[in-house]
Amino acid sequence: MIVVLDTNVLIPALVFSKGKGTVYQAVKRALEADTLAIGTELEEELTHVLERSFNWTREQTARILPALFGNAIRVELRGSVDICRDPDDNKVLECAESASASLLVTGDKDLLTLGEYAGIRIVTPAEYLSLPIL
Repeated sequence: MIVVLDTNVLIPALVFSKGKGTVYQAVKRALEADTLAIGTELEEELTHVLERSFNWTREQTARILPALFGNAIRVELRGSVDICRDPDDNKVLECAESASASLLVTGDKDLLTLGEYAGIRIVTPAEYLSLPIL
């Protein structure tokens, strides 16, 4: 199954989880049981936040992110989705749609309110963990 993990799931898993917790388990499951998809802009946003807000070094991001996304489906975002008030949410939806993802895992209430977009289920990390592994 193809899964998009929103940056609001990835960041706490990478920065705060210390190898446990729901977001960490969701990222771990996605890496082990599913195929991740990432958009270039989302990966750049993740790098920027980790380096600027959490003082990660360029060496840390250069080591961790390729390990995280080494087998991911990579998509180029073209700004083709415009349904959310937050442009960052539109990028996440476009990434999921472009990658033909089955699931978008997020903590964003605006996205969760949609429930589904273009046939893609939008779920919390806890909901993702409760789904059967296919």
